[in-house]
This record gives sequence, C-alpha cells and structure tokens, in this order.
Amino acid sequence: MTNHDIMKLRPKSELVIILEDLDFSWYAVEMDKVKSLWKYGWHIKDIAKTVKRDQDEVAMLIMHLARREEISRRRGGVFGDA
Repeated sequence: MTNHDIMKLRPKSELVIILEDLDFSWYAVEMDKVKSLWKYGWHIKDIAKTVKRDQDEVAMLIMHLARREEISRRRGGVFGDA
C-alpha cells in the first residue's frame, strides 16, 4: 500500500466516489456477447442497446477486456468498423 492509498483510509478532506450510479457487475454470458459484438465491429451504442446496458458501463467493460487482452484493437475503436 502506498502512502497515497493510506491517505484514503483517513482522508483529510472529503473523497469523491465517481461513477457510483453505474453497474460494473457482468455475467459471463453478457461479457461473451459484448466480446462477440466487438469482434463483429459493432458500434458501442449498438452493443449497449443489444445488451440493455448503459453505454458507459459497456465502455468500462471494453476497457476491462482490452486491459486483460480478451479483445483486440480494431479499426474505428468503439465506433466500430463501419
């Protein structure tokens, strides 16, 4: 634990928790669907609509999957291959 992390345990000022209104929990079947749609070049907006999730939640999942190397970069990024 770094000194910066220790400061968060007993902060001297108020900490702001960001994105607390989003749901970052995913079932494996949902993640597989997103990975598949990503592979087929779908736009993030259409992926979100298909899996019935907030577009920001899908964006965070895409970031998670990319960091774990479960999806690869693609032409067009989150906007798809269109």
